[in-house]
Amino acid sequence: MKDLKLLASMLFAIIILLNVTNCHSRQDTKEVVKNSHVVLKKEETERFKEELESLNKSNKVVVHIPDSARIVYATEADILKLENGIVLFGWPSCPWLRNAIEPLLEFAEEEKATIYYLNIHDIRDLKEKDKNGKVVTTKAGSAGYKAILTKFHDILNPYNALGIDSIKRISSPTVLFIEKGKGVHKVVSTVVAQTDPKIKLDSTQRQELKQRYRDYFDE
Repeated sequence: MKDLKLLASMLFAIIILLNVTNCHSRQDTKEVVKNSHVVLKKEETERFKEELESLNKSNKVVVHIPDSARIVYATEADILKLENGIVLFGWPSCPWLRNAIEPLLEFAEEEKATIYYLNIHDIRDLKEKDKNGKVVTTKAGSAGYKAILTKFHDILNPYNALGIDSIKRISSPTVLFIEKGKGVHKVVSTVVAQTDPKIKLDSTQRQELKQRYRDYFDE
């Protein structure tokens, strides 16, 4: 009987140890996803600030990008080989992205996380259904964009205009969290309460959106 109790105690201790180890390992991975060690380039921050703020006069969503914005410009190839990181897909004039960018950059600063930015405006394909209901491509996407769709197929949203779940498209903005080469968490658009992207998020909505980004680290 004593031997059985001792064995049970040992098994329980091993289970606890494994759980603690797994938790630590998972948390360590999440820290890696932040890429806090990346050296940010001043010229890239200035470029991003200029691209978004230069549209303030012609866009109803006025944005202010901090000089310390934790942004790194990325190519399709960069995203495909990124093992761990946070990626922002979008483009400067998109009103949804303009609503999301300030909360995202605040989140990045608070977490000391690096945001890899890929402008998808000119690289996406365009598809539609013809009169027979067949899906046709009216504009080809770049090879890199197609590869990104393939690699992260399971987590990306469907091409809503087509109504076919198996065909995917990257919306603007999409913030994708990549862990060990796989998409594990995404935030698309802003918050449910926002129906008009021309009206800027209020303080409560901004906090809600920041929490959507932070949910990855709180899991």
